Amino acid sequence: MRPKSEPDPYAVLGVARTASEAEIRAAYLDLMAKYHPDRHQGNPLEELAAAKVAEINWAYEILSDPTRRAAYDSGQLDWARVVRGDAGPAAVRRRRRWMLVVGILLLLPLLFRFGSLLLRVLARLYRVVAEGLTVVRGTPVALVAVLLALVLVLLVVARRRRRRSDSDGRR
Repeated sequence: MRPKSEPDPYAVLGVARTASEAEIRAAYLDLMAKYHPDRHQGNPLEELAAAKVAEINWAYEILSDPTRRAAYDSGQLDWARVVRGDAGPAAVRRRRRWMLVVGILLLLPLLFRFGSLLLRVLARLYRVVAEGLTVVRGTPVALVAVLLALVLVLLVVARRRRRRSDSDGRR
């Protein structure tokens, strides 16, 4: 079942097996405040505190992730492995943020090249919607219908572009 060398993460954090996420987080923050390496700099117990912090972080990683916690509680052999690849939730957020930045940087040349075209299309779309609103003034049902039609047109255009890009990729 579980490796004998690994301590129980519930015992490390000092919480019950039925503890909620808030209780686990509170226990983690209390222990980190107590054993944080900054509080023990220059102290002979500095290495012991660093080891304790590593153990606390390890236990919190397991208990803060619902899938890993469920795997640990059920006694599965692979509970220690990270379910989402080689990184925990914080690394996944960093990777997503990094990919967003790269995506924006890759889109900048397109924005400079086709920005005026995009602005003209958006201005024309605004004009059409504004004219449609003057036609259906005072009727909220008609307004909803116009907005729904606009959304449907945008979805059809996006679908056609996706089909074109898929067919271009297969050739």
